[in-house]
Amino acid sequence: MTDVDGTPQSRADLVSKLSHEVRGPVSTLRGLVGTTLAHYDRLSDDERQEFLHLIKHEADRLERTVEQIALALKLDAGSLRVDIRRQDLGMIVREATQAADTGDHPVEIAAESIEAPVDGSLIASVVRQLIDNAVTFSPPDSTITIGLRRDGDDALIEVTDRGPGVPPDKRAAVFERFADWRPPDYEDRPGAGLGLFISRAVARAHGGEASIAEGPAEGTMLIVRLPVEG
Repeated sequence: MTDVDGTPQSRADLVSKLSHEVRGPVSTLRGLVGTTLAHYDRLSDDERQEFLHLIKHEADRLERTVEQIALALKLDAGSLRVDIRRQDLGMIVREATQAADTGDHPVEIAAESIEAPVDGSLIASVVRQLIDNAVTFSPPDSTITIGLRRDGDDALIEVTDRGPGVPPDKRAAVFERFADWRPPDYEDRPGAGLGLFISRAVARAHGGEASIAEGPAEGTMLIVRLPVEG
């Protein structure tokens, strides 16, 4: 077990920022449930199904936000515990991808079976964070590609989208806490700006790193590099 030290940050500011992110989905859920209950008898089966899908979507969004809050608070307090043991990284990536909410985005996955010393729960969280970022900043129906491959002494987790990409002068900034840069036409996308910050912190806790590159055709490739040998 090892500790991860977080960057000093006012706890009050952190809680205030994250509380704002929780209020959005909670308010939406309250409205959806209230509308469904008020008009339930007049709704068709298709309309009820639609409301239930919307409620599930917002509940999943809330769950992801709470997960980010929990990790961010632990990082801020320097109390994140990393339980590293040799595991099949390919299985972790595949299962995390299957559990991720990809909406209407087709997903392509090619994950080798690579044994590596990792905290499976934290790495699964990172994969979900990267996929969520790709979903948020890419066009509807565009494909998201998840890859895991060996590169020398490291394993590379690569999540590629078909969005507008991140210009070189913004690539360092998007990994900062509360990153607020958005690409053109995506300025209204919600998020606390913590997903990539958390992903980088977890990668570094494993002796690795997180970075951004251009996708093979277009868009963004988010890369997490992890050592294969402990």
